[in-house]
Amino acid sequence: MLQDIDTRDSQYVLANEEALTRDNTVAEPTDNDFRMAQLSVEGKLGSLRLVSATSFVDQGFDYALDASDAATSFGLAGTARFEDNRAYSIFNQELRLSPAGKSRWLVGASYLRATTKGASVISGDTGASQTVETLDRRTTEYALFGEATWRLFTRIDATVGARLSRSVSRDFATRQSGQQSLRRDRTLVSPNVSLSLPLDDGQGIVYLRYARAKRPGGLAPSSENATGVYKADKLGTIDLGIRRTVAEERLSFSSSAYYTRWDRIQSDYLLPNGLVSTRNAGRASIFGFEASLDWQPGEGIRIAAGGAVQHARLTRAPDGTELDDRRVPVVPALTGRLSVAKTISLSAWHGQAAVQANYIGNARLSFDSDLDRPMGNYTDLSAHAELSRGAWTIGARLNNLLDIQGDSFAFGNPFSIRKRQQFTPVRPRTVILSVTHSF
Repeated sequence: MLQDIDTRDSQYVLANEEALTRDNTVAEPTDNDFRMAQLSVEGKLGSLRLVSATSFVDQGFDYALDASDAATSFGLAGTARFEDNRAYSIFNQELRLSPAGKSRWLVGASYLRATTKGASVISGDTGASQTVETLDRRTTEYALFGEATWRLFTRIDATVGARLSRSVSRDFATRQSGQQSLRRDRTLVSPNVSLSLPLDDGQGIVYLRYARAKRPGGLAPSSENATGVYKADKLGTIDLGIRRTVAEERLSFSSSAYYTRWDRIQSDYLLPNGLVSTRNAGRASIFGFEASLDWQPGEGIRIAAGGAVQHARLTRAPDGTELDDRRVPVVPALTGRLSVAKTISLSAWHGQAAVQANYIGNARLSFDSDLDRPMGNYTDLSAHAELSRGAWTIGARLNNLLDIQGDSFAFGNPFSIRKRQQFTPVRPRTVILSVTHSF
């Protein structure tokens, strides 16, 4: 797969502007080039099934920002331009072995190699420039994993699995304050346990599941603290759910309730000079409930609905101090969706038409008190229709039917966000026409 995205300017606007325009002195283009190759090979090895999955990803991401509001922090005057160039690559090889047919166990091994290289430069209108930071990060990971399921008490299926990984990370950064390097060797164990109970008629299941994972730390970009390091964070989740199909498979629904504890949250934060760094923000507790419904009442009509409610709070600061009701940023408390579709026929053409509504609830931007800005709280409507005849399909789609200007993300430029409130509107009303031929 190949994908190149070139954008002439960034998409945020100023919150006090009535029109969706922004009058910057410096344009803020981006260039995002993505390449991916993958290969899967599978077959029998005696009575076992062997799967080999290989993938390679290469991405280059370059962007520029108007840094005029922070020019004095870098010893510049007038207009200033910040440029950041990043290159990422990931190679992953995985082998999986399981019984042929219905699998009750699985074992595997994987090898991963990831690199990140970056350089950021700020320049003034007089031609003066300075390198803000260079970063070179290399990570190698070896992992073994497995999972097995067996029957308990004649009806309950118990599943136990784990992933054991050994990672070696080497970070090297050059900043205006000097050079810094970090080597991290980590052995991590990520277990998961679940119990499932098939319902009597075979049309559903009730399950209880627990999983835990850890994410390695590293060298914080643009750091101003003494160590320049952020620690590993860990997350544990337990959820109880049900999936059920009734009414001759015309009605299906699922729901689950979950609790997540997130320790030493890795979070980006804004430095006084406008650069972005990473730190551990403390501990969070997340309670949530989600449900979905799919109903086919007849006459070619299909109704689907779903929603989620979350109560996400930061309960302790990095030093362990208890906090009062601090909402975890970016996570909306409420989301919902509803769609209605109907099959249609026009002469020899057959297909469906549908309308859909998606609601994104209120959320906040950041842990920082001076960036605690609201966003979300909007509903996006869309409609689409498709008709097929033989190998041909024609379609039309209308996104953002009402052309709303919902705030999808209350952020745009880190160098000026503290001086002017910003927001990123959702994509405006868009019409998409398509013609497809199958071979």
